[in-house]
Amino acid sequence: MLNISFDIDDTLVCGPQTPAEPFVPFWARRRYAEPVRAGTGGLLRALRERRCRIWLYTSSRRPQRYLHGWFRSAGVRLAGAVNLCEHERTLGCRGPSKFPPAFGIDLHVDDSLGV
Repeated sequence: MLNISFDIDDTLVCGPQTPAEPFVPFWARRRYAEPVRAGTGGLLRALRERRCRIWLYTSSRRPQRYLHGWFRSAGVRLAGAVNLCEHERTLGCRGPSKFPPAFGIDLHVDDSLGV
């Protein structure tokens, strides 16, 4: 199984100029109101159908429980979520901003040139 992680900010969550999609059902939109890039839901579900394990890897402090709930409400079960706290607990405060191999992640999708 391939472990694929996605960055959130400016990768899955987009700004107002980027086409977005209603990712979560209407009853969850108050809690999970961030706009998600158009095509995200379909892509993640297609990867799951191909037996890929989906992770989130963010340098934000969004709680892991929040991240799991957000994507579960959209019908996407996450294999894991790495936030800044988990990253620093595992790798310390020095070094790269993200290091997917430390979490068994095979492929990381991110908009940042430094990752």
